[in-house]
Parts: sequence; structure tokens; C-alpha cells
Amino acid sequence: MLSYMGEEAHFWLDGKSFVHIYSEVISLSKLNAKEGGFLVNNEVKIVAEVDVLQAIGKLDVYEDSKEVTQPLKKIKLNGGAVSSHLQKEASLVDVNGFLVLPSQAEYVKRIFKKHPDMALEFRAKNQHMRTSSINLLLNIIETLCQSLQDLSIDDLGQAKLALTYLKYSGFKVDWLERKLEEVKEKKMEENIGKSRMQELEEELKVFKKKCSNIEALLEKEKTKVLAATRAPPLMLDDVV
Repeated sequence: MLSYMGEEAHFWLDGKSFVHIYSEVISLSKLNAKEGGFLVNNEVKIVAEVDVLQAIGKLDVYEDSKEVTQPLKKIKLNGGAVSSHLQKEASLVDVNGFLVLPSQAEYVKRIFKKHPDMALEFRAKNQHMRTSSINLLLNIIETLCQSLQDLSIDDLGQAKLALTYLKYSGFKVDWLERKLEEVKEKKMEENIGKSRMQELEEELKVFKKKCSNIEALLEKEKTKVLAATRAPPLMLDDVV
């Protein structure tokens, strides 16, 4: 049943009165009527327009709130971890124009020392974008450092997409692309080797079964030969 009223009305809504029950209702037959009913494809849409004439009390957060104007603070996640994108810049370290975590600083320095022109053409100026991009680079490297058993072709495909994004962003990462191809080739060799091993194992099972059948036939023939060998010689009466 659907509550309704045929004319406009005004109600006072607050914490104690937040719903209004109408005295009139639409009958189910009228709701389902083929001509002039309210159902369309077994659905009924209800549109409510509410004009707030007066709001009493204060909103949880308002524009001139001091909390809004204060800088973001560290937010602890489950397990005590700190959200990296909400950390103060003072807790990050600048390495070649990229803000990274202190634990990442030495690693990033080593990368830039070996590839000093890596980010010369990187176009992003926003520090959040720069930090996200360098973290993406580190994630790709971390992926490639995993054992082949922990990697899949899909993982390497995702790393390839991420690397392509960095290239289009201006990073010179040909050196990393070559490493990715090397790891991908090794992974494919591993997968091909595993498939070939499975094929050989299946062939070996068939061969072992065949050998078992042949061994059974051999034992049967041995029994026949042994029986023939142990048979007593014929006597004269047996021959004549």
C-alpha cells in the first residue's frame, strides 16, 4: 500500500518526529490498474521534493570551522599503520624532487644514482602525483624481485601496463622494461616447462601401465615354459 495526499502539506520534522503517516492510501487494485495505474515494468517511482524552511541547531562541520582550516593530520589505520597520502610533508624525504617515505629514501637514491636521467622529462608538478608515480615505480621493481613461483603472467601484464603509464608520463624506464621482459620470458619458460612435465608424466603413466601389462604377459609365458620343461618325458607306450 502506498501513502499519499492529493494536496500540498507542511510538517514539522525533528529528532522525535521524522516521519508522517497519511490517513489516505492508494488501493492495490488502483496501483496495479492497466489503464491509469502507477506501475511501469512492475516498478513505481516516487519523487519527493522537500523545502527546508528552517534548520535548528548546528551542522556537524561548517565552513568557518577551525577544524576544516587546520592541516591534515596523520590518520592511523587498522594495525597502527599510517595513511601515506595523509602524512605531513615534514615526515617525507625529498629525493630528486620526489617526496618519499624515509624507509624508501636510500632505495630511491640508488635508483637515481644509476639512472640520473630517469625523470628529467616527467611532466607532473603536483607532489601527490609525483609521489604516486615514484611509488608505482617502486611497486613494479618490488614485483620483479619476487620469485617466479609467486608471480603470474597476469601480474607481469599489470606491471607492463603500469610501466607503460610511467613511460607516457615522461619516465625513461627502458632499463626496467628490459628487466620486465627478462622476467616474463623466464616465467613463460617455467610455465612451458611445467606443461611439458605434465605431458611427460601422463606419457610415463601410460608407459608404466603398458610395461605392467607386458610384465604380466611375460610371467604368464614363463609359467607355460616352466610347466613344459618340468613335464615328464614320453614313454614308449606313449609314443607307440
